[in-house]
Amino acid sequence: MVDEETGAKPEKPVKVEPVEKPEKPARKPKPEKQVKAEGTEKPEKPARKPKATKGEAAGKAEKPGKAEKAAEKMLEKVIAEAAVKGEAPAGAPAKEEGEKTPRLLFNRWDLNEVEVTDPGIKRYINLQSMIVPHSSGRLSTQQFAKSEMLIVERLINRLMQNEMNTGKKHMAIRITREAFEIINRKTKKNPVQVLVDAVAQAGPREETVRLKYGGINVPKSVDTAPLRRVNTALMFICNGVYAATHKNRKYVSDCLADELIAAAKGDTKCYSVSKKEERERVAKASR
Repeated sequence: MVDEETGAKPEKPVKVEPVEKPEKPARKPKPEKQVKAEGTEKPEKPARKPKATKGEAAGKAEKPGKAEKAAEKMLEKVIAEAAVKGEAPAGAPAKEEGEKTPRLLFNRWDLNEVEVTDPGIKRYINLQSMIVPHSSGRLSTQQFAKSEMLIVERLINRLMQNEMNTGKKHMAIRITREAFEIINRKTKKNPVQVLVDAVAQAGPREETVRLKYGGINVPKSVDTAPLRRVNTALMFICNGVYAATHKNRKYVSDCLADELIAAAKGDTKCYSVSKKEERERVAKASR
Protein backbone atom coordinates (compact mmCIF):
# COMPACT_ATOMS: atom_id res chain seq x y z
CA MET A 1 0.00 0.00 0.00
CA VAL A 2 1.13 3.57 -0.71
CA ASP A 3 0.66 6.53 1.55
CA GLU A 4 -1.60 9.08 -0.16
CA GLU A 5 0.13 12.17 1.26
CA THR A 6 3.78 11.20 0.78
CA GLY A 7 3.48 8.47 -1.87
CA ALA A 8 6.03 6.35 0.03
CA LYS A 9 5.60 2.77 0.93
CA PRO A 10 5.35 2.01 4.66
CA GLU A 11 8.30 0.25 6.26
CA LYS A 12 7.92 -3.36 7.15
CA PRO A 13 7.67 -3.96 10.95
CA VAL A 14 10.83 -5.41 12.44
CA LYS A 15 10.39 -8.64 14.31
CA VAL A 16 11.71 -8.49 17.86
CA GLU A 17 13.10 -11.77 19.06
CA PRO A 18 12.36 -12.59 22.76
CA VAL A 19 15.36 -12.26 25.08
CA GLU A 20 16.06 -15.39 27.02
CA LYS A 21 16.36 -14.91 30.77
CA PRO A 22 19.53 -16.26 32.37
CA GLU A 23 18.98 -19.40 34.39
CA LYS A 24 19.23 -19.08 38.16
CA PRO A 25 22.15 -20.90 39.73
CA ALA A 26 21.19 -24.04 41.59
CA ARG A 27 21.04 -23.74 45.40
CA LYS A 28 23.76 -25.32 47.39
CA PRO A 29 22.60 -28.36 49.31
CA LYS A 30 22.24 -27.79 53.08
CA PRO A 31 24.91 -29.47 55.15
CA GLU A 32 23.70 -32.42 57.13
CA LYS A 33 23.22 -31.82 60.84
CA GLN A 34 26.12 -33.11 62.83
CA VAL A 35 25.27 -35.56 65.54
CA LYS A 36 26.13 -34.11 68.95
CA ALA A 37 28.67 -36.10 70.85
CA GLU A 38 27.67 -37.49 74.23
CA GLY A 39 28.31 -35.11 77.09
CA THR A 40 28.20 -31.99 74.89
CA GLU A 41 24.50 -31.29 75.34
CA LYS A 42 23.57 -27.91 76.77
CA PRO A 43 22.40 -27.96 80.40
CA GLU A 44 18.67 -27.60 80.89
CA LYS A 45 17.43 -24.21 82.06
CA PRO A 46 16.22 -24.11 85.68
CA ALA A 47 12.47 -23.92 86.16
CA ARG A 48 11.11 -20.47 86.79
CA LYS A 49 9.87 -19.60 90.23
CA PRO A 50 6.09 -19.28 90.49
CA LYS A 51 4.85 -15.74 90.66
CA ALA A 52 3.59 -14.49 94.00
CA THR A 53 -0.15 -14.40 94.38
CA LYS A 54 -2.06 -11.20 94.93
CA GLY A 55 -2.51 -11.99 98.63
CA GLU A 56 1.25 -12.55 99.17
CA ALA A 57 2.13 -9.40 97.23
CA ALA A 58 -0.40 -7.43 99.26
CA GLY A 59 1.02 -8.86 102.49
CA LYS A 60 4.56 -7.79 101.55
CA ALA A 61 3.48 -4.30 100.52
CA GLU A 62 1.23 -3.82 103.53
CA LYS A 63 2.26 -0.84 105.62
CA PRO A 64 1.82 -0.74 109.39
CA GLY A 65 -1.25 1.16 110.48
CA LYS A 66 -1.71 3.69 113.27
CA ALA A 67 -2.49 1.02 115.87
CA GLU A 68 0.74 -0.90 115.13
CA LYS A 69 2.79 2.31 115.32
CA ALA A 70 1.18 3.20 118.64
CA ALA A 71 1.94 -0.27 120.00
CA GLU A 72 5.60 0.08 118.94
CA LYS A 73 5.85 3.45 120.69
CA MET A 74 4.34 1.95 123.85
CA LEU A 75 6.87 -0.92 123.69
CA GLU A 76 9.78 1.50 123.33
CA LYS A 77 8.49 3.51 126.29
CA VAL A 78 8.20 0.41 128.51
CA ILE A 79 11.71 -0.77 127.61
CA ALA A 80 13.13 2.70 128.25
CA GLU A 81 11.47 2.88 131.69
CA ALA A 82 12.84 -0.54 132.64
CA ALA A 83 16.33 0.51 131.52
CA VAL A 84 16.17 3.71 133.60
CA LYS A 85 15.09 1.82 136.72
CA GLY A 86 17.78 -0.81 136.19
CA GLU A 87 15.49 -3.58 137.46
CA ALA A 88 15.57 -7.13 136.10
CA PRO A 89 12.19 -8.43 134.90
CA ALA A 90 10.42 -10.45 137.57
CA GLY A 91 10.40 -14.19 136.96
CA ALA A 92 12.82 -13.99 134.04
CA PRO A 93 14.72 -17.28 133.57
CA ALA A 94 18.51 -17.33 133.44
CA LYS A 95 19.88 -16.76 129.94
CA GLU A 96 21.96 -19.42 128.22
CA GLU A 97 24.25 -18.99 125.25
CA GLY A 98 22.24 -19.01 122.02
CA GLU A 99 18.88 -18.91 123.85
CA LYS A 100 16.33 -16.27 122.89
CA THR A 101 14.97 -13.94 125.54
CA PRO A 102 11.28 -14.74 126.30
CA ARG A 103 8.70 -12.04 125.66
CA LEU A 104 7.54 -10.71 129.02
CA LEU A 105 4.34 -8.75 129.61
CA PHE A 106 5.28 -5.05 129.98
CA ASN A 107 8.87 -6.35 129.72
CA ARG A 108 8.53 -7.51 133.34
CA TRP A 109 6.01 -10.33 133.99
CA ASP A 110 6.50 -13.90 132.79
CA LEU A 111 3.23 -15.54 131.66
CA ASN A 112 4.69 -19.06 131.40
CA GLU A 113 4.57 -19.48 135.18
CA VAL A 114 0.86 -18.59 135.45
CA GLU A 115 -1.51 -21.53 136.06
CA VAL A 116 -5.30 -21.69 135.74
CA THR A 117 -6.58 -23.78 138.67
CA ASP A 118 -10.25 -23.80 137.55
CA PRO A 119 -10.57 -26.48 134.79
CA GLY A 120 -13.94 -25.06 133.64
CA ILE A 121 -12.48 -21.80 132.30
CA LYS A 122 -8.96 -22.98 131.48
CA ARG A 123 -9.74 -23.13 127.77
CA TYR A 124 -11.16 -19.57 127.70
CA ILE A 125 -8.30 -17.76 129.46
CA ASN A 126 -5.52 -16.98 126.99
CA LEU A 127 -1.99 -16.49 128.36
CA GLN A 128 -0.14 -15.87 125.11
CA SER A 129 3.20 -14.10 125.61
CA MET A 130 3.04 -10.42 124.59
CA ILE A 131 5.07 -7.39 125.56
CA VAL A 132 2.32 -4.83 124.93
CA PRO A 133 -1.26 -6.20 125.29
CA HIS A 134 -2.61 -4.70 122.07
CA SER A 135 -4.04 -6.90 119.28
CA SER A 136 -5.06 -3.85 117.15
CA GLY A 137 -8.65 -5.09 116.79
CA ARG A 138 -7.74 -8.21 114.78
CA LEU A 139 -10.22 -10.33 116.78
CA SER A 140 -13.06 -7.82 116.99
CA THR A 141 -14.83 -8.94 113.80
CA GLN A 142 -14.74 -12.69 114.55
CA GLN A 143 -17.51 -14.38 116.46
CA PHE A 144 -16.50 -16.00 119.77
CA ALA A 145 -12.88 -14.83 119.30
CA LYS A 146 -12.66 -13.36 122.80
CA SER A 147 -11.12 -16.57 124.10
CA GLU A 148 -8.14 -16.05 121.74
CA MET A 149 -7.36 -12.62 123.24
CA LEU A 150 -4.91 -12.18 126.12
CA ILE A 151 -6.79 -12.00 129.43
CA VAL A 152 -4.90 -8.81 130.39
CA GLU A 153 -6.01 -7.08 127.19
CA ARG A 154 -9.59 -8.13 127.86
CA LEU A 155 -9.38 -6.44 131.27
CA ILE A 156 -7.96 -3.30 129.61
CA ASN A 157 -10.73 -3.24 127.00
CA ARG A 158 -13.34 -3.60 129.73
CA LEU A 159 -11.86 -0.65 131.63
CA MET A 160 -12.49 1.51 128.53
CA GLN A 161 -16.26 0.92 128.65
CA ASN A 162 -16.96 3.26 131.55
CA GLU A 163 -17.96 6.70 130.25
CA MET A 164 -14.84 8.80 130.85
CA ASN A 165 -12.33 6.18 129.62
CA THR A 166 -14.09 5.31 126.34
CA GLY A 167 -11.50 4.85 123.58
CA LYS A 168 -8.51 5.79 125.78
CA LYS A 169 -6.53 2.58 125.46
CA HIS A 170 -3.13 4.03 126.38
CA MET A 171 -4.61 5.38 129.60
CA ALA A 172 -6.17 1.98 130.38
CA ILE A 173 -2.83 0.24 129.69
CA ARG A 174 -1.02 2.64 132.04
CA ILE A 175 -3.62 2.07 134.78
CA THR A 176 -3.26 -1.71 134.46
CA ARG A 177 0.54 -1.57 134.45
CA GLU A 178 0.60 0.55 137.63
CA ALA A 179 -1.97 -1.75 139.30
CA PHE A 180 0.23 -4.77 138.54
CA GLU A 181 3.20 -3.05 140.19
CA ILE A 182 1.09 -2.38 143.31
CA ILE A 183 -0.13 -6.01 143.41
CA ASN A 184 3.43 -7.33 143.15
CA ARG A 185 4.56 -4.98 145.92
CA LYS A 186 1.74 -6.05 148.27
CA THR A 187 1.52 -9.80 147.59
CA LYS A 188 4.99 -10.64 146.19
CA LYS A 189 3.22 -12.69 143.46
CA ASN A 190 2.93 -12.50 139.72
CA PRO A 191 0.03 -10.03 139.16
CA VAL A 192 -1.25 -12.01 136.15
CA GLN A 193 -1.69 -15.02 138.45
CA VAL A 194 -3.69 -12.81 140.84
CA LEU A 195 -5.87 -11.65 137.91
CA VAL A 196 -6.56 -15.24 136.80
CA ASP A 197 -7.52 -16.27 140.36
CA ALA A 198 -9.79 -13.22 140.66
CA VAL A 199 -11.61 -14.14 137.42
CA ALA A 200 -12.10 -17.71 138.66
CA GLN A 201 -13.54 -16.49 141.99
CA ALA A 202 -15.76 -13.69 140.57
CA GLY A 203 -17.43 -15.66 137.76
CA PRO A 204 -20.93 -17.00 138.67
CA ARG A 205 -21.52 -20.71 138.02
CA GLU A 206 -25.33 -20.50 137.98
CA GLU A 207 -27.80 -17.90 136.70
CA THR A 208 -31.52 -17.52 136.04
CA VAL A 209 -33.56 -17.23 132.84
CA ARG A 210 -37.22 -16.31 132.33
CA LEU A 211 -39.65 -18.88 130.97
CA LYS A 212 -43.25 -18.09 130.04
CA TYR A 213 -46.00 -20.44 131.21
CA GLY A 214 -49.46 -19.24 130.18
CA GLY A 215 -48.39 -15.61 129.95
CA ILE A 216 -46.60 -15.66 133.33
CA ASN A 217 -42.81 -15.20 133.60
CA VAL A 218 -41.28 -17.94 135.75
CA PRO A 219 -37.54 -17.78 136.68
CA LYS A 220 -35.55 -20.93 136.06
CA SER A 221 -31.93 -21.61 137.13
CA VAL A 222 -29.41 -22.70 134.47
CA ASP A 223 -25.67 -23.40 134.39
CA THR A 224 -23.50 -20.55 133.11
CA ALA A 225 -21.35 -21.12 130.03
CA PRO A 226 -17.59 -20.89 130.73
CA LEU A 227 -17.03 -18.00 128.30
CA ARG A 228 -19.90 -16.09 129.91
CA ARG A 229 -18.35 -16.75 133.33
CA VAL A 230 -15.15 -14.99 132.24
CA ASN A 231 -17.10 -12.10 130.65
CA THR A 232 -19.24 -11.62 133.75
CA ALA A 233 -16.25 -11.78 136.10
CA LEU A 234 -14.43 -9.03 134.17
CA MET A 235 -17.60 -6.93 134.15
CA PHE A 236 -18.02 -7.26 137.94
CA ILE A 237 -14.34 -6.39 138.57
CA CYS A 238 -14.44 -3.25 136.38
CA ASN A 239 -17.80 -2.13 137.80
CA GLY A 240 -16.31 -2.51 141.29
CA VAL A 241 -13.33 -0.33 140.29
CA TYR A 242 -15.65 2.31 138.87
CA ALA A 243 -17.80 2.30 142.03
CA ALA A 244 -14.70 2.61 144.25
CA THR A 245 -13.30 5.60 142.34
CA HIS A 246 -16.61 7.48 141.99
CA LYS A 247 -16.49 10.65 144.12
CA ASN A 248 -13.26 9.46 145.69
CA ARG A 249 -9.71 10.80 145.58
CA LYS A 250 -8.18 7.34 145.47
CA TYR A 251 -6.28 6.53 142.28
CA VAL A 252 -7.82 4.11 139.79
CA SER A 253 -4.72 1.88 139.82
CA ASP A 254 -4.98 1.51 143.63
CA CYS A 255 -8.68 0.61 143.39
CA LEU A 256 -8.00 -1.95 140.65
CA ALA A 257 -5.18 -3.54 142.65
CA ASP A 258 -7.31 -3.78 145.81
CA GLU A 259 -10.26 -5.26 143.89
CA LEU A 260 -8.09 -7.93 142.23
CA ILE A 261 -6.36 -8.90 145.48
CA ALA A 262 -9.65 -9.19 147.38
CA ALA A 263 -11.36 -11.11 144.56
CA ALA A 264 -8.43 -13.56 144.26
CA LYS A 265 -8.84 -14.38 147.97
CA GLY A 266 -12.62 -14.82 147.59
CA ASP A 267 -13.39 -12.00 150.03
CA THR A 268 -17.17 -11.45 150.15
CA LYS A 269 -16.69 -7.78 151.06
CA CYS A 270 -15.37 -6.86 147.62
CA TYR A 271 -17.82 -5.81 144.90
CA SER A 272 -17.21 -8.58 142.36
CA VAL A 273 -17.48 -11.56 144.73
CA SER A 274 -20.57 -10.12 146.44
CA LYS A 275 -22.33 -9.69 143.08
CA LYS A 276 -21.41 -13.23 142.08
CA GLU A 277 -22.85 -14.70 145.29
CA GLU A 278 -26.00 -12.63 144.86
CA ARG A 279 -26.64 -14.11 141.41
CA GLU A 280 -25.98 -17.64 142.62
CA ARG A 281 -28.31 -17.12 145.58
CA VAL A 282 -31.16 -16.01 143.31
CA ALA A 283 -30.52 -18.98 140.99
CA LYS A 284 -30.53 -21.42 143.92
CA ALA A 285 -33.92 -20.12 145.04
CA SER A 286 -35.43 -20.68 141.57
CA ARG A 287 -34.32 -24.27 141.03
